[in-house]
Amino acid sequence: MANHPPYWLWKNVLSLKEIKRLNKLIMSNYSHEEEKNQQARHPDGRPKKNVKTYVIPYRQLKEYISKLVDKAYDANLRAYNFDLWPYGDEDNCLYNIYSGDEKAGYDWHVDMDNNPYVDIKLTLNINLSEKPFEGGDLILQMTNDIKVPEWKERGSMIFFKPHSRHKVTPVTKGERRNLILFIKGPNFK
Repeated sequence: MANHPPYWLWKNVLSLKEIKRLNKLIMSNYSHEEEKNQQARHPDGRPKKNVKTYVIPYRQLKEYISKLVDKAYDANLRAYNFDLWPYGDEDNCLYNIYSGDEKAGYDWHVDMDNNPYVDIKLTLNINLSEKPFEGGDLILQMTNDIKVPEWKERGSMIFFKPHSRHKVTPVTKGERRNLILFIKGPNFK
């Protein structure tokens, strides 16, 4: 049985100047804010997250992040060799803003697609925070919970298997901004 890493991390793939340009571009060009009734919920109906999520088509960001997406596809070949579809112009990205004033976080969840013929194979998460923040830790649940403090460095990027439970602890100070791309493919076999 192959030993696959629980995640891949790249530090400082974007400069502060690039992050500011992306944040401005996203806030000027997003298509809509995610509706609260479409967000993940606990079995009792309570929301799992209290985050502002904006949806933006990949085509709006492609020029600025395609090299980062290419890094993820290349790492997939070395780490997992999942059957992936290319990230297309019509695919969406999610831009999350976690506010320390609201103690924003996202409880334990897995990332899934509503289409029964599609599986999300990788969750790609790019840290677009312009300033340091407190809390907002990414925790991956494997055999033990794995905290990924390196991802909190501005401009860092991580991918992991979306079917692994994960959460974001509440932000207690500042603001955590991240861009999420769900890299998909045909159903796992």
